[in-house]
Amino acid sequence: MPGSAVAGLDVAAIAASSLALPRRAEQMLAVLRRLVPFDGAWLALADPHHPRYATAAAADLPDSTLAFFTSPQQARDIEATGTDRARPPLSPSDLPFPVEELPGWAECLIPAGYREGLAVALFAPGGRHVGFLATLSGDSGTPAPEVRRAFARLAPVLARGVDPVRSLATTARLVRKARAGVVVSADGSAEPLPGMDGHPVLAAGSPALAAACAQLTAGRVHRSFLWPVGGRHAPGGHLRITA
Repeated sequence: MPGSAVAGLDVAAIAASSLALPRRAEQMLAVLRRLVPFDGAWLALADPHHPRYATAAAADLPDSTLAFFTSPQQARDIEATGTDRARPPLSPSDLPFPVEELPGWAECLIPAGYREGLAVALFAPGGRHVGFLATLSGDSGTPAPEVRRAFARLAPVLARGVDPVRSLATTARLVRKARAGVVVSADGSAEPLPGMDGHPVLAAGSPALAAACAQLTAGRVHRSFLWPVGGRHAPGGHLRITA
Protein backbone atom coordinates (compact mmCIF):
# COMPACT_ATOMS: atom_id res chain seq x y z
CA MET A 1 0.00 0.00 0.00
CA PRO A 2 1.43 3.46 -0.92
CA GLY A 3 2.74 5.56 1.93
CA SER A 4 0.09 8.24 1.36
CA ALA A 5 -2.69 5.68 1.70
CA VAL A 6 -1.20 4.33 4.92
CA ALA A 7 -0.92 7.84 6.35
CA GLY A 8 -4.52 8.53 5.37
CA LEU A 9 -5.68 5.41 7.21
CA ASP A 10 -3.61 6.42 10.22
CA VAL A 11 -5.30 9.83 10.36
CA ALA A 12 -8.72 8.18 10.08
CA ALA A 13 -7.89 5.76 12.90
CA ILE A 14 -6.77 8.60 15.17
CA ALA A 15 -9.85 10.68 14.31
CA ALA A 16 -12.11 7.77 15.28
CA SER A 17 -10.20 6.93 18.47
CA SER A 18 -11.31 7.55 22.05
CA LEU A 19 -8.29 9.73 22.81
CA ALA A 20 -8.94 13.08 24.44
CA LEU A 21 -9.49 15.79 21.82
CA PRO A 22 -6.14 17.62 22.35
CA ARG A 23 -4.23 14.34 22.02
CA ARG A 24 -6.24 13.35 18.93
CA ALA A 25 -5.54 16.70 17.31
CA GLU A 26 -1.82 16.52 18.13
CA GLN A 27 -1.44 13.04 16.67
CA MET A 28 -3.40 13.93 13.52
CA LEU A 29 -1.03 16.83 12.87
CA ALA A 30 1.95 14.50 13.30
CA VAL A 31 0.60 12.09 10.67
CA LEU A 32 -0.50 14.92 8.38
CA ARG A 33 3.13 16.03 8.20
CA ARG A 34 3.97 12.80 6.36
CA LEU A 35 1.62 13.88 3.56
CA VAL A 36 1.79 17.67 3.67
CA PRO A 37 5.27 19.04 4.50
CA PHE A 38 5.15 22.15 6.71
CA ASP A 39 7.29 24.24 9.02
CA GLY A 40 4.39 25.02 11.33
CA ALA A 41 0.75 24.04 11.64
CA TRP A 42 -2.36 25.09 13.53
CA LEU A 43 -5.47 22.96 14.05
CA ALA A 44 -8.27 24.95 15.63
CA LEU A 45 -11.83 24.68 16.86
CA ALA A 46 -14.34 27.14 15.41
CA ASP A 47 -17.11 28.82 17.34
CA PRO A 48 -20.15 28.18 15.08
CA HIS A 49 -21.86 31.39 16.20
CA HIS A 50 -18.97 33.86 16.43
CA PRO A 51 -15.87 34.54 14.31
CA ARG A 52 -13.30 33.18 16.75
CA TYR A 53 -11.06 30.14 17.05
CA ALA A 54 -9.46 28.15 19.85
CA THR A 55 -6.31 26.05 19.45
CA ALA A 56 -6.84 22.28 19.43
CA ALA A 57 -3.21 21.52 18.55
CA ALA A 58 -0.18 23.28 17.07
CA ALA A 59 3.15 22.13 15.67
CA ASP A 60 6.39 24.13 15.74
CA LEU A 61 4.79 27.55 16.06
CA PRO A 62 6.44 30.34 18.07
CA ASP A 63 4.38 31.83 20.87
CA SER A 64 3.85 35.06 18.93
CA THR A 65 2.35 33.21 15.96
CA LEU A 66 0.13 31.10 18.18
CA ALA A 67 -1.09 34.22 19.98
CA PHE A 68 -1.93 35.82 16.64
CA PHE A 69 -3.84 32.74 15.45
CA THR A 70 -6.24 32.99 18.40
CA SER A 71 -6.69 36.75 18.01
CA PRO A 72 -9.64 38.63 16.46
CA GLN A 73 -7.34 39.73 13.61
CA GLN A 74 -6.82 36.12 12.53
CA ALA A 75 -10.59 35.63 12.44
CA ARG A 76 -10.89 38.75 10.27
CA ASP A 77 -8.14 37.53 7.91
CA ILE A 78 -9.86 34.14 7.59
CA GLU A 79 -13.13 35.87 6.72
CA ALA A 80 -11.41 38.24 4.26
CA THR A 81 -9.89 35.33 2.31
CA GLY A 82 -13.05 33.23 2.37
CA THR A 83 -11.35 30.36 4.16
CA ASP A 84 -14.21 30.19 6.64
CA ARG A 85 -16.35 28.67 3.89
CA ALA A 86 -16.49 25.23 2.30
CA ARG A 87 -13.95 25.51 -0.52
CA PRO A 88 -10.71 23.86 -1.69
CA PRO A 89 -7.55 24.53 0.33
CA LEU A 90 -6.23 28.04 -0.23
CA SER A 91 -2.63 29.25 -0.33
CA PRO A 92 -1.35 32.86 -0.31
CA SER A 93 -0.43 32.47 -3.98
CA ASP A 94 -4.11 31.86 -4.79
CA LEU A 95 -5.23 35.23 -3.46
CA PRO A 96 -6.29 37.91 -5.96
CA PHE A 97 -4.20 40.44 -4.01
CA PRO A 98 -0.72 40.44 -2.42
CA VAL A 99 -0.69 38.52 0.85
CA GLU A 100 1.06 41.52 2.43
CA GLU A 101 -2.31 43.29 2.36
CA LEU A 102 -3.50 40.93 5.09
CA PRO A 103 -2.49 42.47 8.45
CA GLY A 104 -1.74 39.07 9.97
CA TRP A 105 0.72 38.11 7.27
CA ALA A 106 2.31 41.56 7.11
CA GLU A 107 2.68 42.03 10.86
CA CYS A 108 3.18 38.49 12.15
CA LEU A 109 3.66 35.62 9.71
CA ILE A 110 6.10 37.17 7.23
CA PRO A 111 8.31 38.64 10.02
CA ALA A 112 8.31 35.15 11.58
CA GLY A 113 9.79 33.76 8.36
CA TYR A 114 6.72 32.23 6.70
CA ARG A 115 6.16 32.72 2.99
CA GLU A 116 3.61 30.10 1.94
CA GLY A 117 1.05 27.73 3.35
CA LEU A 118 -2.33 26.09 2.96
CA ALA A 119 -5.55 26.69 4.84
CA VAL A 120 -8.96 25.06 4.85
CA ALA A 121 -12.13 25.28 6.92
CA LEU A 122 -13.31 22.03 8.51
CA PHE A 123 -16.97 21.05 8.36
CA ALA A 124 -18.94 18.20 9.93
CA PRO A 125 -21.55 16.31 7.89
CA GLY A 126 -24.50 18.62 7.35
CA GLY A 127 -22.31 21.70 6.99
CA ARG A 128 -21.63 22.57 10.64
CA HIS A 129 -18.37 24.56 10.86
CA VAL A 130 -16.21 22.79 13.44
CA GLY A 131 -12.65 23.92 12.83
CA PHE A 132 -9.82 25.30 10.76
CA LEU A 133 -6.47 23.96 9.61
CA ALA A 134 -3.50 26.04 8.50
CA THR A 135 0.01 24.93 7.57
CA LEU A 136 2.91 27.32 7.07
CA SER A 137 6.17 27.09 5.15
CA GLY A 138 9.29 29.21 4.93
CA ASP A 139 9.61 28.15 1.28
CA SER A 140 8.02 30.59 -1.16
CA GLY A 141 7.21 27.83 -3.66
CA THR A 142 3.53 27.28 -4.45
CA PRO A 143 2.15 24.05 -2.87
CA ALA A 144 2.24 21.15 -5.35
CA PRO A 145 -1.05 19.80 -6.76
CA GLU A 146 -0.62 16.44 -5.00
CA VAL A 147 -0.12 18.21 -1.67
CA ARG A 148 -3.30 20.20 -2.22
CA ARG A 149 -5.20 17.01 -3.07
CA ALA A 150 -3.97 15.29 0.09
CA PHE A 151 -4.93 18.35 2.12
CA ALA A 152 -8.44 18.41 0.65
CA ARG A 153 -8.91 14.63 1.00
CA LEU A 154 -8.05 14.66 4.70
CA ALA A 155 -10.07 17.76 5.64
CA PRO A 156 -13.33 15.84 6.35
CA VAL A 157 -11.38 13.25 8.40
CA LEU A 158 -9.72 15.99 10.45
CA ALA A 159 -13.12 17.62 10.96
CA ARG A 160 -14.47 14.41 12.48
CA GLY A 161 -11.42 14.17 14.69
CA VAL A 162 -11.79 17.64 16.23
CA ASP A 163 -15.58 17.85 16.30
CA PRO A 164 -16.38 18.41 20.01
CA VAL A 165 -20.01 17.34 19.49
CA ARG A 166 -18.79 13.80 18.81
CA SER A 167 -17.46 13.56 22.34
CA LEU A 168 -20.71 14.95 23.72
CA ALA A 169 -22.69 12.33 21.78
CA THR A 170 -20.55 9.59 23.34
CA THR A 171 -21.22 10.98 26.82
CA ALA A 172 -24.96 11.27 26.12
CA ARG A 173 -25.16 7.58 25.28
CA LEU A 174 -24.18 6.85 28.88
CA VAL A 175 -27.57 8.19 29.99
CA ARG A 176 -29.80 5.11 30.14
CA LYS A 177 -32.89 5.14 27.92
CA ALA A 178 -32.10 8.63 26.58
CA ARG A 179 -33.92 9.05 23.27
CA ALA A 180 -33.63 12.77 22.48
CA GLY A 181 -30.87 15.29 22.92
CA VAL A 182 -29.50 18.68 21.93
CA VAL A 183 -26.27 20.62 22.37
CA VAL A 184 -26.73 24.08 23.87
CA SER A 185 -24.19 26.79 23.06
CA ALA A 186 -23.18 29.63 25.35
CA ASP A 187 -25.54 32.00 23.49
CA GLY A 188 -28.53 29.73 24.19
CA SER A 189 -28.90 28.27 20.72
CA ALA A 190 -29.62 24.53 20.50
CA GLU A 191 -28.36 22.14 17.85
CA PRO A 192 -29.17 18.46 17.24
CA LEU A 193 -27.02 15.90 19.02
CA PRO A 194 -25.76 13.33 16.45
CA GLY A 195 -27.37 9.94 16.90
CA MET A 196 -30.37 11.26 18.87
CA ASP A 197 -33.80 12.58 17.96
CA GLY A 198 -35.06 16.02 18.76
CA HIS A 199 -37.99 16.80 21.07
CA PRO A 200 -40.18 19.92 21.53
CA VAL A 201 -39.29 20.01 25.24
CA LEU A 202 -35.64 20.57 24.21
CA ALA A 203 -36.32 23.22 21.56
CA ALA A 204 -34.28 26.42 21.77
CA GLY A 205 -35.95 28.82 24.17
CA SER A 206 -38.15 26.18 25.82
CA PRO A 207 -38.81 26.53 29.58
CA ALA A 208 -37.30 23.10 30.26
CA LEU A 209 -34.08 23.97 28.46
CA ALA A 210 -33.93 27.33 30.21
CA ALA A 211 -34.32 25.60 33.57
CA ALA A 212 -31.54 23.13 32.79
CA CYS A 213 -29.19 25.87 31.61
CA ALA A 214 -29.93 27.99 34.68
CA GLN A 215 -28.88 25.12 36.92
CA LEU A 216 -25.60 24.67 35.03
CA THR A 217 -24.94 28.41 34.98
CA ALA A 218 -25.35 28.41 38.75
CA GLY A 219 -22.31 26.14 38.97
CA ARG A 220 -23.71 22.63 38.82
CA VAL A 221 -21.70 20.21 36.71
CA HIS A 222 -24.64 17.81 36.36
CA ARG A 223 -28.38 18.17 36.79
CA SER A 224 -31.25 15.70 36.38
CA PHE A 225 -34.92 16.47 37.03
CA LEU A 226 -38.49 15.54 35.98
CA TRP A 227 -40.47 17.75 33.62
CA PRO A 228 -44.26 17.57 33.19
CA VAL A 229 -45.67 16.88 29.73
CA GLY A 230 -49.11 17.82 28.41
CA GLY A 231 -50.84 20.52 30.43
CA ARG A 232 -52.15 20.85 33.97
CA HIS A 233 -51.05 18.09 36.34
CA ALA A 234 -49.08 16.42 33.52
CA PRO A 235 -51.72 14.19 31.88
CA GLY A 236 -48.95 13.08 29.50
CA GLY A 237 -46.67 12.05 32.33
CA HIS A 238 -43.14 13.31 32.95
CA LEU A 239 -39.84 13.25 31.13
CA ARG A 240 -36.49 13.05 32.85
CA ILE A 241 -34.11 15.74 31.65
CA THR A 242 -30.37 15.33 32.23
CA ALA A 243 -27.95 18.18 31.59
